[in-house]
Order: sequence, then structure tokens, then C-alpha cells
Amino acid sequence: MNEVLPLSIHPVPAQTVRVFVGRLELVTPATEKAVETALAAHGTATLKAYGRFLEPILATMIKKETNPAQARRFQEYLNSVYSQLVAQNLGRH
Repeated sequence: MNEVLPLSIHPVPAQTVRVFVGRLELVTPATEKAVETALAAHGTATLKAYGRFLEPILATMIKKETNPAQARRFQEYLNSVYSQLVAQNLGRH
């Protein structure tokens, strides 16, 4: 583990315990439909309600989408979400 994620703490503690958490995104058909409807209607309030989960929801929807035009629309919106996150993070520094 130390090769992949090295950890150094100064001063050195008497004991170090590392914990790792896995995450799996489960996106229900109802959530997909709500996001798709909100995107089509420019329902920003609905999209904002998903908060930090909107990015993984859209990523999941893009992977499953068989219509290239719709996948492109989802990707364009996801790109705008990424742009907003970057702008917010740059504003903090």
C-alpha cells in the first residue's frame, strides 16, 4: 500500500491506521428519468438538488446511452458541470 499511496506524518505518531472506503454508484431508472427531464427543461433547481452526485449520475447515463446524440448532450452538460467545479475551486485559492 505504501508504494501506491505513500503516507508520511511529522512528527511520527506512535501508531498509524489507514482506512479505505469503496464507492459504487447506483443510479435508478427514476433518477435517470428525473435528470433527463430536468436537462431537457433546463430545470436547474432539480439538477442542483442532486449536488455532488450529479457528476456520477451523468457519467453512468452516458455509459448506458445508445443514442449518440443524446449521449453527446449528456456529455456536454457533464463538461459544463466540470467547468463549474473547476471555476469554484479556482475561486477558493
